[in-house]
Amino acid sequence: MPRARTLSRRNVKGRGWHKRGYRENGELFIQLKRAYCTWPGPFSRTHSVNENATMEEFIHSMAREISMEDGHPLPEGLFLCFQAFRGKELEQSDELVKTKFDGAETVHAKVFDEEGTQYVLDFEGGRFVWSPK
Repeated sequence: MPRARTLSRRNVKGRGWHKRGYRENGELFIQLKRAYCTWPGPFSRTHSVNENATMEEFIHSMAREISMEDGHPLPEGLFLCFQAFRGKELEQSDELVKTKFDGAETVHAKVFDEEGTQYVLDFEGGRFVWSPK
């Protein structure tokens, strides 16, 4: 039986508050950029995750956070894609977050369809509308 994974509780100052290497009770902080927004423009918010979480848990937590915003749920046929490290898509795996991230990185949330067409969220006529980029 595999050992149970425990969440980290360490505190490390790193280079400063919410910068590379900073930990608060084992949580590292990244910028989650909503690259699909065109109005008022792309924006980012801080997202925290425990450094011992798996990449699968990390991706699900980002999707859960975004799903509570305007324009969601996504229309049928569209899906969220999380990209980091020069546009490389993050893959769900059992790999720990701390092996890929050290904090202060930016993850871009983008919306695509099955053919690979990127979609953006526009504000037209008093409502949010998904349209191809």
